[in-house]
Amino acid sequence: MLPYLYLAAFFISLIEVILFYESSLGKNNQKRMFLFVASLVANYGNAMLSFSETYIGALCGTQFYFIGSTLTFVFFFFVIADICSINLSKKLERFLFLVAFVIMVLVAICDHTTLFFKNMYTIKYFGATVLFREYGVLYFLYPTFIFLMNLGSIIVIIIAINRGNKISEKTVRSLLVILLTTDMATVLSLLLKVPFEIYPFINIVLLGFLLGIFRHASMYDMTENLINVYSQRHEYGYISFDRKKKYLGCNEYALTLIPELRNAKIDEYLDDSQSPYYATILSWIEDWENGKQINVKISNDGITAMAAVRYIRNGKKPCGYLIEMTDVTSQQRYVDNLEGNKHNLELEIEEKARKIVHIQDSIITGIASMVESRDNSTGDHIRRTSEGVRIFVDQLKKHPDYSSLSDSFYLNVIKAAPMHDLGKIAVSDSILKKPGKFTPDEHDQMKKHTTEGAKIVTGVLREVDDEEFKKIAVNIAHYHHEKWNGSGYPEGLKGEEIPIEARIMAFADVFDALVTKRCYKEAMDYNSAFELMENDFGTHFDPSLGKVFLECKVPLAAMYTLDVLLNNPSSPSTGSGTT
Repeated sequence: MLPYLYLAAFFISLIEVILFYESSLGKNNQKRMFLFVASLVANYGNAMLSFSETYIGALCGTQFYFIGSTLTFVFFFFVIADICSINLSKKLERFLFLVAFVIMVLVAICDHTTLFFKNMYTIKYFGATVLFREYGVLYFLYPTFIFLMNLGSIIVIIIAINRGNKISEKTVRSLLVILLTTDMATVLSLLLKVPFEIYPFINIVLLGFLLGIFRHASMYDMTENLINVYSQRHEYGYISFDRKKKYLGCNEYALTLIPELRNAKIDEYLDDSQSPYYATILSWIEDWENGKQINVKISNDGITAMAAVRYIRNGKKPCGYLIEMTDVTSQQRYVDNLEGNKHNLELEIEEKARKIVHIQDSIITGIASMVESRDNSTGDHIRRTSEGVRIFVDQLKKHPDYSSLSDSFYLNVIKAAPMHDLGKIAVSDSILKKPGKFTPDEHDQMKKHTTEGAKIVTGVLREVDDEEFKKIAVNIAHYHHEKWNGSGYPEGLKGEEIPIEARIMAFADVFDALVTKRCYKEAMDYNSAFELMENDFGTHFDPSLGKVFLECKVPLAAMYTLDVLLNNPSSPSTGSGTT
């Protein structure tokens, strides 16, 4: 009977690994995936041991079990630190791996030395094969390591709570239950001298608990991504809730507008008695669910914002609510002081000038989107690459190597990004709409979109007074397909002969092409795309800019994930041909 229980435990572990993978809970977290795989290895070892008919088979099963369980506790500690937002040092991680490696080596050679086990032989217990063994002088490393891993996990939770890290109390309680259950079961099995391993049965229950915690924590990840993407946009505020209208988090602007949110507890309902705004906010969600368009004004302590409600989606399924707030404080002050106020008249002129510029930008973006629509695209490529350029530019501003570039240069690069493919308007529909790869002749025709784009941008901007903007826009359209080693087109420029604005655009353009689905290829995951591009530093891309681009991994991945959540439940798809 016992062998089949171990076999059932192994298959349940396998099902948990599959469920974890299919739910995308480990998509961007390798440590979580390794935790589940290590547990699977441990349970496989126990199943192998219990069915073994030979000493060698029992020994191999035992070795699998100890190797898997050792790694399980290592990655469990890493996962606890991630959930609690505690950054472990690389030195600590490497030390823990080193100790685990030593234990696994001792297990691997236990049949040739008495350091870990000695006097081993097999017995039968309730139909299961058990490898009886006495413990060697270095066996103490294993229980000591397991104990310290669990103690470290508890310490990490306590540190996170004392630091005031935003952690769900429900999640903390669940983690503590998991840790205490593991420790108590281990102690009891040692005190009672249980002749068989009870860990596999505890393991599958604990992994089930972790699946539930990860599913719930994925909502916090979405909120964190949202805040990361818009952290530099001080005029926007966000408050997020789950489907039960429990509070998940917000950004700094929302805290400024509604200070009471600083005391709100994650994963709990907002208490109406703590703030008069809470009931109002929740009523917006209810009205929005009932089909009403929510576009309301909220003011507090001299700050005014317009608020709207939308879904947070996980795939096609709504999994929460987002209260989005746009700052209109300056506009409100203008309205309040309009009468006889000269300053407000200046603001009006400035606002009109801004609107004219906005209209110009909208027309340019509209033309670019129209061109993209001919290329089997919805225009999303323009929006994503423009946002990618903005994220890249924000990172470049922080680097002293690029301090010579002015703020106006960076702003103009962002404004010019949507025009990089305007030249495709000169390419025939038969090529743009082709649902597959191009022939050499068709590819040569497509290459002409760079030179044609430069001419078109020159014509479109001929009445614009800003000469710097015109030059940057023309250069981006003309040279964004040039390569650092001179193998690009249309002119085969190399190195710093390529205008820096075009080199910047190339990163966003290629990254979008890699991570979005095209009719002739599937989308590449973010890590693979960054690795592929990094391999091309010095050939395709400017290597110095490339180092800065790699620092954009988190905000770029967050932006693309958020784009799917809020705009398109399925992966975006763009047209064929060149990027």
